[in-house]
Amino acid sequence: MKKFFTFCFVALSAMMAQAQVAVTFNVDMTGSTVDANGVHMAGNFNDVDYDGTAENAAYVNWNPSAIALADQGNGIWSVTLNLVAERYEFKFINGNDWPFAEDVPPACQVEVAGNDNRFWSISGLNATESMTVCYASCAACGENAVRFRVDMTQEAAGVNPAGIFVAGDFQGWNPAGSQLIDPDGNGTFEGYFSIGAAISAQFKFINGNDWAFAEGIPADCNVAGNRVIDVVDANTVVDVICFSACGPCQAPTPVLFRVDMTLQTVNANGPHVAGSFQGWNPGDANTLMTDPDGDNIYEVTLLLQPGTYQYKFVNGAAWADGNESLPADCNVGGNREVVVAADPVVEHFCYNQCGAECVVDPDPADITFRVNMFNTAPDAAGVWMIGGFTNPAWQAGAVQMTDADLDGVYECTVNIGGSADIQYKFMNGDVNAPVNEEGTGIINCGIANGVGGYNRLHTRAGIAEVLNTVCFDSCADCIIGVQEAMALTVLNAYPVPANEFVTLSFGQVKSAPITVRVMNNLGQVVYTQFLGNLPTGNNQVRVNLEGIASGIYAIELSNGLDKTAVQIAVQ
Repeated sequence: MKKFFTFCFVALSAMMAQAQVAVTFNVDMTGSTVDANGVHMAGNFNDVDYDGTAENAAYVNWNPSAIALADQGNGIWSVTLNLVAERYEFKFINGNDWPFAEDVPPACQVEVAGNDNRFWSISGLNATESMTVCYASCAACGENAVRFRVDMTQEAAGVNPAGIFVAGDFQGWNPAGSQLIDPDGNGTFEGYFSIGAAISAQFKFINGNDWAFAEGIPADCNVAGNRVIDVVDANTVVDVICFSACGPCQAPTPVLFRVDMTLQTVNANGPHVAGSFQGWNPGDANTLMTDPDGDNIYEVTLLLQPGTYQYKFVNGAAWADGNESLPADCNVGGNREVVVAADPVVEHFCYNQCGAECVVDPDPADITFRVNMFNTAPDAAGVWMIGGFTNPAWQAGAVQMTDADLDGVYECTVNIGGSADIQYKFMNGDVNAPVNEEGTGIINCGIANGVGGYNRLHTRAGIAEVLNTVCFDSCADCIIGVQEAMALTVLNAYPVPANEFVTLSFGQVKSAPITVRVMNNLGQVVYTQFLGNLPTGNNQVRVNLEGIASGIYAIELSNGLDKTAVQIAVQ
């Protein structure tokens, strides 16, 4: 999988090499008995690369008594040095001679097993920089440090000129905030960072400084889309991980993705494959699929590290263009799944189906969807049905449902063609707010949608169908077994005769949405009022009769399962 990087380079290196940065080194001596000679530090501050030229003439190299730190109180000792932008090695010394130098943990050593000096790269992008660490530790006292390491040698795109970064919950998921370096040029980039007092961290590597270049993480080591590290002590070293893999780099495996689009109208942007191996980016130019021989079978070959990946085909270059709604037989968390080992893999399927050979879809036909809102007060923004078969799909193509007979059951009818297997769900309120979707109540009659929720399933017959009524966020109709529990009790109305309003008094066993209808002596409804959910027990409601002509009327109360009425005179 290749990515092409285009950058504008400005000749700043010579200027940066001359600029000095005020760098403050703070070391916390809490828990250590400070030597009578105080705290010092030594490093390669004079001749950084040992070539005989002093980059910082004010200092000397590796003299344990030359640079003294001042006691700032609260255990903090500090010194500020004016340094050019370079990568420095150094150590703190509890005293003024080498026998008293700190033992630097592997997490922040120059080499995990080798050169045991600290290191710090001064960027030169700021006039001042500072660090604070606990003596003989890699982070501030009471915090945990992690050394992240990633092998980029098998990344087909090469190393992004913007650099290699790690982003995670320990630094606010900033893709450009934590750069890794490869000082020895072996292709392994690393760096250490504090994760605070946390004992675990979620993170991912980025081949660049933007989320567009984030790695895809196989299912084997994927936790909610990220990697996870549990710290073993205050200074943890992560094993070297291959970019977009779960372990050390191996020879990449070619995976041929093929999708038969015979039954689809192919989007002008072309089909793509999107998956955990490329950050679920449906518009990635590197995963565009082509049909070189014009047989409606589109394909692309990607080089992947061994592991288990989830993916799906997209008919276009954006999720809104339309992506697969997969049948249960090949649905893994809402997606397809491929296991990559050492041997080449071919993934060949019909779009929206589990087999390679496309099965002709049933004829287009009307389907009526019905949802009972008895246990859920209908939102003023409406009750909706969303599905993968609308155009556009899901929220963007939401269909509003109506309750014409005011029985609490909302309906909509949609003419549906295409795949026999369809996925859908109901929403109560703003369709752009995920909280309004049906949730865990449909687990037993639904399927994971790949983004933490569930969808309902239905297999079309190719003829007009009216689906069974279901209760919102439930697999069954909420009428079952509750008729008696929802019965309305005695209804009284006063004053009698009524004039501009009438007060109704009634009771119900369970809280339910109440609808009031006023009907004349011909049975015609002259006024309707929806009162929303009213509580269990006795209730009083006031009905507006202003504008209703004098005469005899029936006032009916309904909660979707039971009705009761009283006759009144209006003068």
